[in-house]
Order: sequence, then C-alpha cells, then structure tokens
Amino acid sequence: MRSWVITLPKDIEWSDYERELAAVADRSSVMRFRVPKYHKTAKPGDRCYVCHRGVVKGWMEITGLVVIPGFTCGVTDKMWQAGKYLERSGPFHPVEPIAMKSFQGIRGYPPGVVK
Repeated sequence: MRSWVITLPKDIEWSDYERELAAVADRSSVMRFRVPKYHKTAKPGDRCYVCHRGVVKGWMEITGLVVIPGFTCGVTDKMWQAGKYLERSGPFHPVEPIAMKSFQGIRGYPPGVVK
C-alpha cells in the first residue's frame, strides 16, 4: 500500500468539503478528484491524504481511478468536466495538521517517497 496526497483548490471551504466527506463515509457513494494524470503505481486501497490551504488534514482510501465523461456533484451541484478522476470513499481519518506547500495533481506522500 502506498500513500498519496492531493491539494484542494483554495476556493473550497473546509466546511463544504466536510459535507462531501460525510456523504461518502458509509461507502454508499464516492467522491472524485480530477487529476491531470495518475501516478503509474497508484491503485485502489492506497491512502489519499488531503491538503487544504497548506495543511494536510487527514486521509481516505482510494477506491478507484477512472476516466469519465463528466458529472454533477450530488452535494454541491457543481458540474465537473470529462477527465481522469481519483475516487475515494469511506471514513475520513483526521491527522495532526501537517504544513505542506500546495500543488496541483497527485504526489507520493510523504514527499520524496514515490518519484
């Protein structure tokens, strides 16, 4: 099992994101994060840490790596375009806040572990 980290866009409020986390906590649905590309070793079952405004706040299990034609978020009603998405589901596991510089996409975690 590997660990990865993604950064949420700065315009997303953590309270809104917590609503999405709650909606998938029982594994009845998934949340998606659009990525420009997958790391070749990322796979379902890996941990996906979430960085928000320069702080890693916790992790979720990756449940899928998919290419989809687009979708509308069931919680926020935001329309997302076609592309590659990392899917996560299940409980969110908070961690002690860890400072991290924001970036776009997906990276190995902790930094430098996966190149």
